[in-house]
Amino acid sequence: MHETPPPQTASRPAEVPGPEGVSPWTTAWTFALVPVAFFFGGLASMATAEHPGVVAVVKALWCASWTLTPLLALASRSLASRPALTVAGRWTARAALVPPIAVILLTGAL
Repeated sequence: MHETPPPQTASRPAEVPGPEGVSPWTTAWTFALVPVAFFFGGLASMATAEHPGVVAVVKALWCASWTLTPLLALASRSLASRPALTVAGRWTARAALVPPIAVILLTGAL
């Protein structure tokens, strides 16, 4: 026999399947890019004479890439485990990728 689900009532809202949490690949890429950004950020200081403004931005992002990025990546994993904060966890994971990628791209542009 087929079992029919109980009807939805006002006291029991319909469960809407939420979006998936943070991909483990996002966290892996974030932690893999930190050493690369650390290396590229160290190379950026050689261009101080030609592009002092860009080097200042690279140094700020370089510092953020090895301090703020791991914290954001870990926070995104902990936020993703809570259903109410899944969206915040995904945005935190995306924000964690910004400093290392920006350091690599800006250093490459120098």
